[in-house]
Amino acid sequence: MQSFGAFALYFALAALLLDRGLIGHPGYYVGRDTDPAQTMWFFNWWRFSLLHGLNPFITDFVWAPLGINLAWTTFVPLPAWISIPLQITVGEPATYNIIVMLMPALAAFAAFLLCRRVTGAFWPSVLGGYIFGFSSYMLSQVLGHLVCIAIFPVPLIALITLKRLDDEISARRFAIGLAALLVTQFLCSVDLFATLTLVCGFSLLLALVYFGGDARIRLRRLIIPTIGGYLIATAILSPYFYYLLALGFPSGPIWPPSKYSADLIGFLVPWHTIWWGCADFATAITDRFTGTILENGDYLGVVLIVFVEIFRRRFWPTAAGKFLTILLLAIIIAAIGPTLHIAGVLGFPMPWAIFQHLPLIENILPVRFMMYTFLILGVMIAMWFAASAARTLTKCAAAAVILASIAPNPHASFWVSRLDIPAFFTDGNYAKELSPREIILPLPWGQKGNSMNWQMQSGMYFRMAGGWTGFSPFEFNRMPVTKYFYGGIDLPEAGDQLKAYIARFGVQAVIADPKETNFESFKRTLASLGVAPLNEKGVWIYKIPRDSFAAYAKLPAAQVEARANALRFDTILEAASKYLADGHDLAKLSPLELKRLDLIARDWLVDATPHAYIDWQIGPAPGGQVAIVIVGSYEGVRPLIERYRATASEIDYPAPTRWTPDSRPRLNLIKPLLVTFDSAHLAAAAQSIRDSPPPERTTPFVAGVLSGLGPPNP
Repeated sequence: MQSFGAFALYFALAALLLDRGLIGHPGYYVGRDTDPAQTMWFFNWWRFSLLHGLNPFITDFVWAPLGINLAWTTFVPLPAWISIPLQITVGEPATYNIIVMLMPALAAFAAFLLCRRVTGAFWPSVLGGYIFGFSSYMLSQVLGHLVCIAIFPVPLIALITLKRLDDEISARRFAIGLAALLVTQFLCSVDLFATLTLVCGFSLLLALVYFGGDARIRLRRLIIPTIGGYLIATAILSPYFYYLLALGFPSGPIWPPSKYSADLIGFLVPWHTIWWGCADFATAITDRFTGTILENGDYLGVVLIVFVEIFRRRFWPTAAGKFLTILLLAIIIAAIGPTLHIAGVLGFPMPWAIFQHLPLIENILPVRFMMYTFLILGVMIAMWFAASAARTLTKCAAAAVILASIAPNPHASFWVSRLDIPAFFTDGNYAKELSPREIILPLPWGQKGNSMNWQMQSGMYFRMAGGWTGFSPFEFNRMPVTKYFYGGIDLPEAGDQLKAYIARFGVQAVIADPKETNFESFKRTLASLGVAPLNEKGVWIYKIPRDSFAAYAKLPAAQVEARANALRFDTILEAASKYLADGHDLAKLSPLELKRLDLIARDWLVDATPHAYIDWQIGPAPGGQVAIVIVGSYEGVRPLIERYRATASEIDYPAPTRWTPDSRPRLNLIKPLLVTFDSAHLAAAAQSIRDSPPPERTTPFVAGVLSGLGPPNP
């Protein structure tokens, strides 16, 4: 009954927090942005692929016609399988809401079971479970990342480990139980499976250091059944591992670890997910952090930090106290990532810098280690409350202070968003304008829109030369027009670049949502296609006649990219030279200043948010120099390197790695090129561009791309 009561309490709290905003709001979902819509698509994809006998790992329904290996996406197999009956009865959005609402309750309940095993006390364990299941980590990830909140197997692994240490279960049962939990965690999140393995391995080594005597012997006896559990899990998961590894995997981190790392100030100041994070002074600080609201689980608060010290003083004489305290500190250091951040400002390197370049591990986002921090904190809190001789009233007051310090945002509307899908996709109109399996280009593109739900609502009727699967395949991502779709409207020759994309990927129709922020800019570029649009049921449709842009289909992607990079780079270089020639302060040089002074075109979009640049940046460099950044593939920036290597003070690619003629960067990565000039060479380079325009400025698009780029004419 105690266990049922604890779960019922957590379930009620999760429902109260997340589901209040759904009442009376059909078509809403828990979370924000487009990651929840992506997960709904994954739910539907598993059901669709199994029903039609398709390989669920490989698909060309998104990123058509090349397709994508979904093993490297967050396509949550186990939740998708379990939810199939719900999908059939209530649909994917409602299914998603139910699954998401269950996850905090399951995580809290699993932590409760662990805490009760450690302490034998009910209410301290309830509190410890809450700390884990409703932590700032969970409150942030619940807004979009089901893959990061399906964490209930983690406390259960710790629980069966304790039972094995006390000989309550046999080595065989432990190995089988561990394998089952590992498989469960893997099928919910490959990322968490990886971090779980790292943390468990480190925890075992640390325990062997601090526990002695019979405890150390029992710890050593864990090694063989643990290996056995992993071997069983690997055998069961072997088909998944095949698609993860045999077909190649992303080179380099999918998302930059330095951006998604815990901020030192973030341990003290919360984002909006915590009740007082909406205060103006808190917002002014968190706006400077490098991550996003979905990756802000580093908040501990003064109360929990003080409590850690109280725990340390009470339990440090014991091996368990030393073990938990050191483990907590080590995980926090890992969460800080490769570089210390203080209110968004980069500091000195941290230990995680050693791991960020290792294959596979490089894809781990350090801030997500905070999940383990809150599990340890939950156990610590349960231990202290169970062992303390303080009066009941004192304990109740202490628990209230802890709960108040991490209480979630109380506004129901904060936790939900509206799933906005044009009527074109919901009333069947798509079948009148499109053919089955026709390839469309959806705008908004990628993460900016709900194209995944467009396709899901159509019953997977069409394919997309786009989508949102967590990352973009390289061959799509290298095309300059993709950053234009994301809002970087400073794209030279945008119409021609759009035609190159359409021709390269066989797009037969462009479907644009006029509610998109940059639709007016898109509309001008779409007009260059020479196709009269149809305005149907909330979308604009541009049907592309067959072979309309046949000449563009033959263009090498590397040279298409290189032309755009060169035109943009030289425009920025000239603007910077004019800025300095007019006597402006080098220290204030920035994209915003260039735009304010009309040194770049007025329709160039400049995001004032720190760390927000998509495809270019400029600023002062040490020694009174100017640094220009262009983001691209090595083949796409190599012509610029060759053009300016003789005059630039320094060239870094991929920045901050110094480029030399012997450098061999990976060809399948999109990385920043950093070129640094002193003022004299900058002025000379700008003058050379004016006196002898480079070939991309003097040749039409198709002919110019086919002939390639070279240095400016002498």
